[in-house]
Amino acid sequence: MFSELMDFLKESLSLFVTVPAIIVAGLYFTVTLKGIQFTHVKKALALITPEKKEGGISSFGAVAAVLGGNLGTGNVAGVAVALTMGGPGALLWMWVMAFLTASIKYAECYLGVTYRTQNDQKEYVGGPMYYLRHANFPLLAKGFALFTVFAALTGGTLVQVNSLSLPLEQAGYNPLYMGVFMAVLVAITVLGGMKRFVLVVSAVVPLMAVGYIGACLYVIGAHFHQLPDAFSLIFRSAMGIEPAIGGFAGCAAFQAMRTGFDRALFATESGLGLASIMHAPVTSPSERYPNNVAQGIISIFSPFIVVIVTSLTGLVLLVTNVWQDPSLISTNQCTQAFCVGFNWEGAGYIVLISLFFFAFTTTLAWAFCADRAVEFLFGSKGVRPFQWLLIMVVPLGAVLSVSFVWWLMDICLNIMLFLNLIGLFVMRKEILENAKKYLWKKA
Repeated sequence: MFSELMDFLKESLSLFVTVPAIIVAGLYFTVTLKGIQFTHVKKALALITPEKKEGGISSFGAVAAVLGGNLGTGNVAGVAVALTMGGPGALLWMWVMAFLTASIKYAECYLGVTYRTQNDQKEYVGGPMYYLRHANFPLLAKGFALFTVFAALTGGTLVQVNSLSLPLEQAGYNPLYMGVFMAVLVAITVLGGMKRFVLVVSAVVPLMAVGYIGACLYVIGAHFHQLPDAFSLIFRSAMGIEPAIGGFAGCAAFQAMRTGFDRALFATESGLGLASIMHAPVTSPSERYPNNVAQGIISIFSPFIVVIVTSLTGLVLLVTNVWQDPSLISTNQCTQAFCVGFNWEGAGYIVLISLFFFAFTTTLAWAFCADRAVEFLFGSKGVRPFQWLLIMVVPLGAVLSVSFVWWLMDICLNIMLFLNLIGLFVMRKEILENAKKYLWKKA
């Protein structure tokens, strides 16, 4: 009964609050910023550089950090869940939502850099809590920071590690060992401060992304003849033309849309404000744009990478036809898809290794954002105790049943998004005036 009530509250919040709010905000900034996520992609790529000035990090480091947070287990297991709950059409709506909301990332990163400040270590810190405070919403700023901490401990830590437990147990391994090993790696990284965090994600994220994308392309290439049917199925399912396929119970186009929007929202994290926290320390030089505008432009790049990864995962599940197996759920579905795709039982380890690095970098990204939130709430003295708390929580994700944690995480993320959108709405005029000044001037 309690579980059903939690699911009802979560779905109601998503259906009637989160999804409508993010669609309205995405449409507003897409229109007013003149489709910046499409017109400025090349500029975003050109602005990404490993160069930096004193007291900050490079734009490449920030992008790696954002992608480290975006490319979590949700890009693998989450896609399988989306196909199961919403059908293949959910993929199409994931694409729509990801591209639509990329404009929001520009707005939040522009504000995050504009209203950043320096902490005791002379590092730049910023994010929604800082621009909410500037907009005279001190309680909302503290609320955002508080729910960021809760979300980091639940979705950013427990859920990420727990997603590895199912395939590890199926493979005959004790997931607790993995949890302890993960905790050690997280401790080595987060206790080293911002510079070590950026160094690790800058090295790990490109390698894990390229490796996983390469494995997906191999499977898709081996089943190339299935691609036309897969894309046809995606579009038919999205439009409700063919709600029931094979053994799949089917769902209406509305269910595909809701599921796709929901998964894309939390895969890209557009609207949550986390990207603004990770872009705030950037001091990369740019001759054409001021730093706040440059970081806003750069931030539109990460949703495109997320779309590529989630799309490839979905296509692997479709071309191998594993998505229709009712005996497989979540991560196990992805593992089986690679085994079928490679025609080799050992190929499941590709998913395990990918998931480990995805979970690791996502935990690091959330830990970094939570550090900034704790620092905002309690000052620098609160950061180290929180880091030790997060490190001790990591192994618990390997052994706990986290159904309640998933629910708590979703509630935290929805509240964070709502508070952040308030800040963006209140400060929209400043965002647009600055865009007119720098984005559309002639070169």
